[in-house]
Amino acid sequence: MRTLSIATVLAVALAAPLRAQPDAAFPVLAVGQRASGQLSTGDPALYERGPFKVYRFQAEAGRRYVATLQSSDFDAYLTVARTVGGITDHMLMDDDGAGETNARLRFTAPASGTYLLIAQSLLPEGTGAFTVSVDTMPAKRLAIGDLRVGQTVTGELEETDREYGAGPGGGGFFDLYRVRGTPGQRLRLRMLMGDFFPALNGGSMAGDEFVPDAFGQGQGVLLLTLPPSGETLVQAGVEGEVLGEYTLTVADRGPAAAPRPVRLSRGQPVHGRLQAGDAENEEDGRWTDHYIITGSAGERIRVTMAAEAFDAYLSIGRMVDGAFQEIASNDDEGEQGTNSAVEVQLPEAGEYVIIATSFAPGGEGEYRIQFAAP
Repeated sequence: MRTLSIATVLAVALAAPLRAQPDAAFPVLAVGQRASGQLSTGDPALYERGPFKVYRFQAEAGRRYVATLQSSDFDAYLTVARTVGGITDHMLMDDDGAGETNARLRFTAPASGTYLLIAQSLLPEGTGAFTVSVDTMPAKRLAIGDLRVGQTVTGELEETDREYGAGPGGGGFFDLYRVRGTPGQRLRLRMLMGDFFPALNGGSMAGDEFVPDAFGQGQGVLLLTLPPSGETLVQAGVEGEVLGEYTLTVADRGPAAAPRPVRLSRGQPVHGRLQAGDAENEEDGRWTDHYIITGSAGERIRVTMAAEAFDAYLSIGRMVDGAFQEIASNDDEGEQGTNSAVEVQLPEAGEYVIIATSFAPGGEGEYRIQFAAP
């Protein structure tokens, strides 16, 4: 976002006339240096947050930097900014990127020049001692690991890994793997990293840059079919400022399993199980079970699916020229829970197909399905 210059904002915040100050009026923080300071009730405040102090430092275009604000007295809030044509451009902000109540920012300078660090309390009443620092970050390394079918590896996202590169702060870190198998082999890759949502993509290198051409299905799942060379590159990462260990598994999906429809009788519940080896949704790899029902034109029916191990998802439609054409679908029965229900009026007499699956890829476990009048 863009605001008036820091000096002008100070004047507004204090509701008193202040002489406009250039960036040179702020104390210098040399790259590689740590400075100590104190926030007090007499310091100006901004944006319904607490008091702040401003430091300036020199950055080089294209260089990567990390700035840290630490305090045991208040909840730290750190901003990196620059002045462009008399307007202060607030580039990045952070609250707790350094853990607990400390702030940390990683960014790449878009141009050489003077940049500002705004050391602030997140809460209006925050005051006390702090330290602020800025330093360069190591150059990015390009390392490609090897991953074979049936293997699980443990990796770690680190500050020296490549970044997605969205904006001055980057879009998150990733590792690259060369996945090897046999030409035409159908693979399922799964990345797990605590409560985060990993992003997996397949692709190739164009010079020094990774170019994706196969995109993950969400929830850290990627479906691939190996090219004639029998190998491809996989980008494993998490968007956002996320670091830490993860696991990455690659498994053979085997030949595409054909659906084995089961006839569902009115009012009679059937117990099923979603699991590896079931027919797959080719777009996102969700396991699917197929059921057939017979209905009359204009008849209203209600299909329910109850599951505890995964979030159930139902779809009902007809087969037209060998392709499934959906009429209705639903994720949740009510506002909460993992069950699903679809209520629909059948457009014509005949057979209909019900697809029982999970809301997200990777869902497995037992369920119960039933159809009846509403």
